[in-house]
Amino acid sequence: MSTSHELSIDIALSPTTGRNIAVNQSGGGEIHTGWLRELTSASRSSAVLNELIGRTPMLWFLGERAATILRPRTRRANVKALHTVRAVAIGPYHRGDRGLAFDDEAKLPFLRCLQDRCGLDVEQYVAALGAARGSFRDEFADDADSVAADWLLDEEKFVKMLLLDSSFVLVFSIMFSKAGSGEERAAVPVTREHFILYTAVSQYADEIMLDLLVLENQIPFAVVKLLAASCCVLKLRSVEELVLGCFDGICPRRARGKVIDLPLQQTSSTGRACRRTSTAELQLSAVWFRKAKLDARERHGGDLDMQFWSTAASPVAVMTIPSFHILAYTAALLHNMVAFEKHFQRAHGVCVTAHVARMEGLIRCPQDAALLRRRWALGSVKYTDEEVVDFFRGIVAEAAGVRMPQEYGEMLSAVARHRRRRSSRWYGDFILHFFPSPWVAVSLAVVAALIIVPAMLQTAYAILSYQK
Repeated sequence: MSTSHELSIDIALSPTTGRNIAVNQSGGGEIHTGWLRELTSASRSSAVLNELIGRTPMLWFLGERAATILRPRTRRANVKALHTVRAVAIGPYHRGDRGLAFDDEAKLPFLRCLQDRCGLDVEQYVAALGAARGSFRDEFADDADSVAADWLLDEEKFVKMLLLDSSFVLVFSIMFSKAGSGEERAAVPVTREHFILYTAVSQYADEIMLDLLVLENQIPFAVVKLLAASCCVLKLRSVEELVLGCFDGICPRRARGKVIDLPLQQTSSTGRACRRTSTAELQLSAVWFRKAKLDARERHGGDLDMQFWSTAASPVAVMTIPSFHILAYTAALLHNMVAFEKHFQRAHGVCVTAHVARMEGLIRCPQDAALLRRRWALGSVKYTDEEVVDFFRGIVAEAAGVRMPQEYGEMLSAVARHRRRRSSRWYGDFILHFFPSPWVAVSLAVVAALIIVPAMLQTAYAILSYQK
């Protein structure tokens, strides 16, 4: 049987050479320990952990890249609105597009504006970008074309891209944001150069706002915050509020409710009820539609709240719908926001997806669209009633599998309970058959007035004559 020996090794720094040496207390001379650096290397340990993740099924979610700048062009090539850029390329994916109003050369005055008016130390900012370039690069999806891959892999071009794009986003936000008290705009005095820059950008302002909402036309938001912090003269209360203030008139607000496991395409009885609750069918259950009234705080927002009221004392229910205007850019905006919510639903909610799903359930035929137009809950100049139906169907098709907020399921349940009431069905059927239009009620009131009022006057005249 072999005898085991304890080997005690002390690692110390050689006082003469500065090298790590090992003293074998049991004898045997010096042991070189240069291999320890390789064994304790963070990169080697990370590579081993990644390999373990790859062959451990329970850790599948850790193996996915947590990219926040999506690249939907290759995954959803049939939806053009998801990747159309009109005026400016932000990030690497549209760098090769032609015909854009603001290329890299046109972004230089924005950088100069921050230098001259906001106290930007460019060298310090570039050094900070270079130090964090690895984490910033990880924000981008890796299914890039050759042009985008060149910008992502080349260190100098990548930092240059972040520098120019963040300068454009920050200056544009200062110029056109509706948030804040104006102190941010006051920090950039109006000079000849600033006037030229503002005038040149203002004619493309709407297109730029839409470009900044395209999922793949982005840079990490931390880059913009780092730029704002590098401007010593620029004092901002919140960079987030400043940037989001640019979209105050077109960007819907975040859903306030919790998100529950209620897929958009359901197989439960509630889901089947939802698919039958078109506007015309809800009228058969005595559901009246009203345009939602926004108070002063909500007039310039994009709140998509939809409410449903029903009481046991009345067979009538009321559904209020915020006025939904379909404009030239609406399809592009909704497609991108639904795609964003689909990927980040847990963190940001599904406000837009829920409202689009409700509208698609209400508008199943041209007659439904026409009815909501008459109730001022739907506005569209260029879209016909048939096109409105296809409009919502196309957007909802992109939201398959999205988990809906709790309020969505609660409304479906409330509508289903109301439709099961016999009194509501009888009352709704009675109104639609005998009073299909408000003019019918007006006509009956006029006829009644023509019959009853003369009779009452004649009776009153007879009584007064008798008294005399």
